[in-house]
Parts: sequence; structure tokens; C-alpha cells
Amino acid sequence: MGEETPDRVSNLIELMRDLARKFSTTIIAGGFFERLTDGLFVTAPIVDQHGRVMGRQRKVHLFGHEKSIAKPGSEYPIFDSGNVKFGVIVCYDAVFPEVARIFALEGAEVLFAPSRIAKAGIQPWHMYLTTRCLENRLPIVAANISYPPRFLGHSIILDLNEDVANGVVYSNALTIGGESSGVIMGEVNIQTARRLRDARLKERQPNTYGSISKP
Repeated sequence: MGEETPDRVSNLIELMRDLARKFSTTIIAGGFFERLTDGLFVTAPIVDQHGRVMGRQRKVHLFGHEKSIAKPGSEYPIFDSGNVKFGVIVCYDAVFPEVARIFALEGAEVLFAPSRIAKAGIQPWHMYLTTRCLENRLPIVAANISYPPRFLGHSIILDLNEDVANGVVYSNALTIGGESSGVIMGEVNIQTARRLRDARLKERQPNTYGSISKP
């Protein structure tokens, strides 16, 4: 991933806006290096179905060489499109459980995770995402680039299943993509996830979690 030039970033966002209007859909792209007024960040721009840039998720946990050239983000905004509230987790941010938990506490109903995961990291990436889905009761739509031989895709959509008889909830991969460029689709159950998430979050004991925020 190299630093994008201002013109290239502008062209990419304009293309996203055109496609969002054409297909009346929200588009999430990223992450790529983008120079903003307050510095260079790894960003995931979000464009709504009307072609408007709703905002950007700035990657918080920079990875590898990103640390030497970019600034980390520090916020976790919630976006709303089509009456669905969602958060965006950029690649390495999925490794840290605090990120998905913040989104859950702030009212996200689904998480999107644009990523650039190499072949060797796909299995642990899937494990991280599965865990984030289960522990927060949040469906996750995770897109990975396909650029063989190093980057082999395997995007994934995760939802929740409930075994009512045994009182067990587990994450379920609705679909997993292949190694070539393409589209995967799946229908997540927002209402079931919301009910399960509300029940789980009520069981938290925040007064015992003081040390979690220590550096």
C-alpha cells in the first residue's frame, strides 16, 4: 500500500460517488493513504446512496511501515444509512477487541471491515472476526483484497445463530469468498442480533474493568 496522491484519492472518491448514485447504494472503501487537513492517515471513506461523502473512518492501530508515515486515528464514528447504524473497522483494528466493543456500546448494528490481509494471515483474520461477531453479537461484513499471489481474498460475511433449546449463541459464516475478484452476498438478521446484543451488554460489569484502559 503506497501513499495515494491527492489527485488519485480525489478521482477514487468521485468514482465511488458516481457508482453510489448509479446503483443507489452505500459504498465503503479503504483503507488507503489519504492526506487530510490535519495530516496523512489511512482512511476508509463512506459514501451514501446519494453520492455524498458521509465521513471517514481513520485507522487507529497502524501496522508495520504505516507507523512511520501516517498518523493514527482516534475516533470511532457511527454511520447511518438506510436506517441501519454501522461502524467501520479498518484491517488491523479488528485485532483489538476494544474497537468492536466501542461500536457495540455506541449503537452499531453491523460492522464493516475493509482489509488487506496476506495469504498467511487469512485464517487468524477469520478467527478474529468470528470472535468479534460472537462477543459483541454484531454481524460483520469483511472484504479482503484479491491480488494473487500474496493477497487471496476470502472475504467473509458473519451473522449470529441462536440455539434456543440449549441457550447457545454462535457466529455463523453466511458466505466466504474465493480467491478471485467478485461479489459475495448474505442477508444478516439485524433484529435478532440487536436482541442478543442487548441481553449480552446488560450482563457487563463495567465497575470491574478499570485496568482495561491502562497503557
